[in-house]
Order: sequence, then structure tokens, then C-alpha cells
Amino acid sequence: RDLLQKLGGAAALKDELTFSGFVDPATDELTVNEKPFNVFAHFAAGKMEQPQIAKEQEALGDYKSRYLICANRPDNDRHWDSSDPKWISKASMAFRHRFLTTKNLHWQWFNLLIAGIVPPEQGGVSAREALAEVEHMKLAALRFARNVGGWSDQVGLYVNVFGHNNVNSLFVHILDMSEVGPGFHVQAYKNCPLDSVLKVLREEAASGLAAQPQVPAPMAPMKPMATKAGTGHFFFAGTDGATSLKAEIIGRVPVLKDASSYREARRLLMEELGGAGTLRAELIRFGFVDDATNMLTTGNAPFNIFAKIAAGIVKQPNMEAEQALLGEYADEFQVASNRPENDEHWDSEDPEWVGKASMSRRHRFLTVKDLHFQWFNALGFGLVDEEWGGVGKVAALQKIEKMKLAALKYTRGMKGWSDRVGLFFHVFGHNSVNSLHLHVLDMKELGPTFWKFEYKNCPIDAVIKVLSEELDHHSGHSGNLKLLTEVASQAAAAANEAQRLMEEAREKKKHLAGDQDVVHLNVGGELVTISKETLLLAPQGTVLHDLFVDTWDSGGGRLDAEGRVFLNFPPRAFKYIADHLRLIQLTPPSILVQPPRVPFESRAEFLEVSWLLGLHRLVDGPQWGCGADRDLGPRPRPPWPCCARRRPPPLKTTPSKPAAKPTQSSSAPAPAPAAGAGAGIGSGGAK
Repeated sequence: RDLLQKLGGAAALKDELTFSGFVDPATDELTVNEKPFNVFAHFAAGKMEQPQIAKEQEALGDYKSRYLICANRPDNDRHWDSSDPKWISKASMAFRHRFLTTKNLHWQWFNLLIAGIVPPEQGGVSAREALAEVEHMKLAALRFARNVGGWSDQVGLYVNVFGHNNVNSLFVHILDMSEVGPGFHVQAYKNCPLDSVLKVLREEAASGLAAQPQVPAPMAPMKPMATKAGTGHFFFAGTDGATSLKAEIIGRVPVLKDASSYREARRLLMEELGGAGTLRAELIRFGFVDDATNMLTTGNAPFNIFAKIAAGIVKQPNMEAEQALLGEYADEFQVASNRPENDEHWDSEDPEWVGKASMSRRHRFLTVKDLHFQWFNALGFGLVDEEWGGVGKVAALQKIEKMKLAALKYTRGMKGWSDRVGLFFHVFGHNSVNSLHLHVLDMKELGPTFWKFEYKNCPIDAVIKVLSEELDHHSGHSGNLKLLTEVASQAAAAANEAQRLMEEAREKKKHLAGDQDVVHLNVGGELVTISKETLLLAPQGTVLHDLFVDTWDSGGGRLDAEGRVFLNFPPRAFKYIADHLRLIQLTPPSILVQPPRVPFESRAEFLEVSWLLGLHRLVDGPQWGCGADRDLGPRPRPPWPCCARRRPPPLKTTPSKPAAKPTQSSSAPAPAPAAGAGAGIGSGGAK
């Protein structure tokens, strides 16, 4: 619905795929070139083969002339059950995992987002015909799973809809759901069941959905960019299915937080990605730049908040006094603030706020009042041609140095700020707003959002350093070599100081967590904060206890990008267990703590995770508290969820300190209990 009514329909999507090189405009078919590389299109066209699974193709029966079975890379199959972050996002999602693709390379089948909505005059089929085709895909996949041998009857069929896909040709994931790996849970947010697609297609076929889009303001056509040599056309590599410059940069430079990564992003833009012309074309296409004036737009679609603030269209209340602190820089730059609620939650570790709350207790933005697109982001500083109004690298460097001085003048005059100031850009690809904004942070009090975005917080001094280097190597500025060398040296020193501040803040964060005996865990992608003492209430010999003794004392265990311990467990079930351990720790030893009340739909997962951690007895029956012995008064206890006679006797849980890891038992682990079973295996659960 959004594609048809708001985003330009199938025509806009085809335009994007054509621009990025995935569709040949002459034939309307998917391309099979080296750039962009489209692996399933190569298989379907016969340009690539997988001899090791040739026999599996026979399992399709009559469908083998219409569809193709493909396998993952062998190393991805081998690591299907790995919890290592290196593999978890690219390994196969199950022990048995195959892909079904179509041999029809017409672009309407590149992804099921557009099934049945490509207009007939462009070679598209009707909604009813698209429904019939997808029904055949389902039948072919199920026939394969039934005939190939070794598969259970628990077959899952999933697609990744455009926007969440990493290959721009159709593929249906065929999974044996009896043995799924961690990757399935990690990618669950984008695994759309094929039956859900069929349900929507049936609704559309019944209602006679029209394929014509209703677009208030159509996008500007996007022409392929010519290469520097003037031969052929420029196309993206299509990294992770990228169909835009922004997505390509994210795929090629996933971490952009220092001079080396900023330098690489600019090199890619100029040498491989079409230069400032590609950048301008993309911004014009999506409505952020006016083609006639080369200025950032300030309308409501798209909504560009910092451009609107710089233009005076949006006025933030109570910011006049702060703007005055810029002094002589006030006419060139504008101070802006975050939303009040984002400032208020700067130190919140709630997943709802981490990522949108302010990065520090004191966090402001500095933007430029000049709306020419050359200043929209640090990636393009000094790279825009004169024909589009570009000022060149010398003027760009002077502008950014002045911006730094303005930010520091503001923080010196603003009451309450320390002298530990961090200035950061989010370089294009990793930016969330397409108008320039310098993050001005008091590094003395950083919040969780800063660490979440550390991978893309690029210091302004790193930008100045790279711009200085580029000028130093430009022959036309050899007369200023001494001055440029001095500027580059100062920028390098400042960049190193910014890095030192970040390292110091990181160490402070770690020491603070250690002093307070608090552990910040990344459990299946969600943040869990809990004390080490609480975790070690798990009986010795259990997986949780042994795992955490290793992680805390000897540095074992995996860390995520923010330096938190990563536990690859379903977060919902783990949180029930963590809360139960907290209650045991808080409850006096003379009182029994009742088992967790877990909703029926979560019960099976909860019991599985409890068993995996070796805590099934601890959470299945009442347990004595181990907190301070104190009088709780005459308050009545809430009723138990079921008869206490059916429960096993409570384990004796006492506060535990890190100890030497016990000798592992040589016996084989017992099987997991059935959901709802009361009998336990003992405190030493299977690993």
C-alpha cells in the first residue's frame, strides 16, 4: 500500500533498480553483470552453477524447468548453529536450508513486494496471475522438501521483502524447522512467511487492486551516471542488495568513526561511486535538493528538520539565548536542541530510548545556515564542482574549522558544560538527516545512545585531518605547503585527543560498571542490566554460573560492538529468569519465592532456556530467599499459581562469589524436559 500510494509505485522502484544497474531498461530483465553482482540472477541465467546440489534439482519434479534450487555457501552451512557474531548473520538459518528462485528474469519477479502491481503495459501480470505463480512457488518448495530426503515435515517458507532483502532477485528460504539455528532468530524481524504473502495477494486479487500508483509529487527520473572515462555507465557493486549510494556506503564502510574510515568513504565516492554527481542526483531524486537552485528543500515531504531550522521555518523555543552565545559566528551557524523527551532520557537504558535519546546529559547540534547542498554532509565537503556552485577544498576546510571554533565558543559560554567537549559528524550513509548537523557533546556524562552510535561518531578533527591531507597532496596548493602541513599536524593531534577522550570515557564506563558490580548484557539484541551478584545466584555447575564466572574473571565470552557481554538467548525468556533471580536475592531467607508467572504462549521457550542454562529446577518450584532477614510485616502473600504438592522441593540457593570452575561431568547431558514438566535434572544443566 505504501509503495503504491506514497512511494511512486512499481515505476519508482523500477527506476531505482535501473539506476543502480540491477535492471536492463531495454529488456526489463535483471542484469547478470559483475557490477552489481546479483547471485540468484546468475544462477537462474545459468552463468553460475552449484554442481554439489545438481541432484537436488530433481526433487522439484515437474517444477524443475520453472524454478531452481540453490544452496548457501558451504562454510555458511557448516556454521548454521554457531552463536559467534562473525557467523550469526550470514550462516544458514537451519541445519537444512535451501533457496528457491525463479528462472524468469523479468524484473517483476525480483521481489514479492511488487507481485501483481507492475502495469500490464510494462509486461506485468495481474494480481490473480501473480497469486497463481506464488502458489506454484509454494508447491514447488514443499515438493522439494518432501522428495529430497532427510527433511522433517516441519517446513518453513519465508521471503525477505524489498527493503529488508540483501539480494535483488527472488529467493524463497526453505527451512527444516525441526533444527533452526541462531541466525533464524536474529533475522526473525524480516522473515516474512510465504503464507502471509499469499494471504495479501488473495485479498488484492479479490478486491481487484489497481496497479496504478497515486503519487502526490512524483520523483525526478534518475539517469545512470557516466563513468569518469566516459565509457559505459556507473553502477553500484550492489553490496547487500544496495540500490542507492547511501546503502552502498553502509555496506562498504559499516564502521565510520575515524580518519581512516572517513578517508575510505571519500575515496569510494570519488573513485568508484560516481563522485559528487551521483550524490547530487540521489538527493534530487528523493526530493532533498532542488535541481534548479542546488539548495536543500524545506518542504514537508521529505521533512528535513535541520534545513527547516536553518531557514527559520522551524523555531525552537527558548533557544535565542543559546544562539547568542555563538557571538560572531551566529550569522553563519545555528544552534539546535533535541526533543525535550530525548534530552530527558539521555541516560536511559530502555531499548525504547537507546538510539533516539540524547547521547549526553548536555547535547546540542550545530548546523549551517547556508542551504547549498555542498554543506548537507561531511562526505561531500570540497568535492562539489564549480558548475554546481562548489567552493573547493580550501574554502570547505576553512568553513569546517570555523564551525569547530563556533561550537567551542558556545560550550565555553554555556553554563554547566565541562571542558571535555566532543564534536562529531555522522557521515552520509550513516546519517539520519540529510542536512548538516555537528553533534556537540559534553563527554563528562555520556549516555547509552553514545555507545550505540560509537561506530558512526566521526570526530570533526578526523574530518579536518583528511581534508588537510587532500589539500597537501593537491599540486595546485603547493605554495601553501608549510601552512597546510601545520594545519594537518594540528588536526591529527586534535583527532588523537578526541580518540583519547572516547577511550577514557569507555574505560570510565567499564570501571563504573565494575565498581557498582553491575553487568550490562546484550541478550539476543536487547539490553539487560543486572548485578554480577544476582547472576551468580545460579547454582555452581550450572551453565549460567560457569559462563559468567568465565566472562567476568578471565575475559572469556563474546562482546558486542559496544563492549557488552553478548548472550545469544531469546531475550524474553532470559528476562523472566533474571527477574526471578532478583526476587530471590531480595527476599529474606525465611520466605519462599514463588516461581515466575509466565504467559502460556511464552512458557515453552522459557522452559527451554531455563534447561539450557541449567536452571529448570530453580525456576520451576518455590525457592528460599537469600536476601537480608527483615520483618516484612503482616502483608499476605499472593496465591501460588498451582498446588505446591506438585512442585519439587526448593533448592538451597545462597549468595555465590566467583570461584574456580568446577570439573565438568563426563556423562552425557540429559534431554530437555517437556514443557510444563515438574521433574528437574539437577543444578548442573547441560551445556
